[in-house]
Amino acid sequence: MLSSVRKFLERIVRFFYPVIAVSGAHRIPSAGSVVVVSNHPNGLIDPVTIGLGLARPVAFLAKGTLFGNPVSRLLMDAFGAIPVYRAVDGQGTGRNQETFAICRKRLLEGGWIAIFPEGTTHDDPAMKPFKTGAARIALEAQADAGDDQSVKILPVGLLYEDKHIFRSRLALSVGEPIDVREQAREAPADPKAAAEHFTAVIHEALGAVTLEAENRELWRGFMAVAAWTDRDADEDLALRETRARSLARAYRQLVTADPLRAGEVVDITRRFVRMLQSVGIDDPLHLEGSDRPTLAALAGSLFSLLMMAPVALVGAVLSWIPYRLVKPLAHLAAGGKVELIGTFKVLIGLVIMTITYVTEAVLFGSWFGWPVGLATLVIAPATGFIALRFHERLSLRREALRAYWLRSTRARVAVEIRKRRRELARLVEVALKEVLPESAGSSVEPGANAQTEPGGNVGAPIR
Repeated sequence: MLSSVRKFLERIVRFFYPVIAVSGAHRIPSAGSVVVVSNHPNGLIDPVTIGLGLARPVAFLAKGTLFGNPVSRLLMDAFGAIPVYRAVDGQGTGRNQETFAICRKRLLEGGWIAIFPEGTTHDDPAMKPFKTGAARIALEAQADAGDDQSVKILPVGLLYEDKHIFRSRLALSVGEPIDVREQAREAPADPKAAAEHFTAVIHEALGAVTLEAENRELWRGFMAVAAWTDRDADEDLALRETRARSLARAYRQLVTADPLRAGEVVDITRRFVRMLQSVGIDDPLHLEGSDRPTLAALAGSLFSLLMMAPVALVGAVLSWIPYRLVKPLAHLAAGGKVELIGTFKVLIGLVIMTITYVTEAVLFGSWFGWPVGLATLVIAPATGFIALRFHERLSLRREALRAYWLRSTRARVAVEIRKRRRELARLVEVALKEVLPESAGSSVEPGANAQTEPGGNVGAPIR
């Protein structure tokens, strides 16, 4: 039963986030004991997406209060979660010795566990100070294993394109595994000092694969500029995240070395954003390149939308009102904690839409007979999905039509936007080459392929 619950919930999460792009997949250990450490931006969704992205059964540590009722306990058990007891939750922390023992046992058996070293989920653009729990568990498990077995720490950076938007994308960036056996040899003899030393090592490793910024505006800016200055990065979230991290590192070093120039870069980017906003364009790459859609291509895509429209209308009638209730209820349930909205959207959406479809099937069955009721149980969710896809495709076509209209009626403005974007691309390229010499091989000219690490798997999508 637990396996079925797990698979069902994984499919729900995959439906919510249909594309999970993985960079650095070649670094994932093929076997052995692994402690996955990750940032924690999206509540209970994070451990599920980690397991999906790594394609491994990964148990995770969860606060003990989630084991307090039968429903949440079932969900925790389905994913092999291990309870952590926190004083802030009014629980006795002495029970964590049992938690540590369970973790060590699973690692000695060759299992994988996931730990969020920050100790809490949050929506800040930078990571919070790390707890020492991950380091202590890894070091103790390695001590129990001896020299015959090596425990690995695997840093994984999570980045959600827009974690609150249904069917948005997710990127996992996998860092270089850390051999705990080697770290244990170099660690101080005192257990507390050793845990603190190893925690610093983990922090540095996870920071290398996590996009961080001083504030939310800069964080969004790094992602936007990474997309605008490379067509491949615009389409590939994993590549965009990798480029955004390079931009963030270059910017931080530029602020230290030449703060005036760093300020100029920010000002140029803001002026470019204002220009795009003034003409209603979100993505300047719609105005670029010889491969931009022709009027005939746009007409063809609109025709396909027209063919979908009747089915989508049925789905909207059967599903739209309860679907629209999910967002406000999730915000209400999250109690102002932005990082929990995604989790509540998935859970509340699952409950509300299930109740909706079952209720509709019962009503239609009682009015028109049970065959109609059974058909409704199939047709309602199927047409609801088509309605969602229709809405997604309509949004994309709207942006393409807006760009086409701008190119056709305000050609001088479109030319100026393209010119400014190319200037921004050159500015970014120069900054990366000067401040981060190892990035000198990466081109940011339109349509260029950004260089990845040898053997890398940047942007490999899991569909």
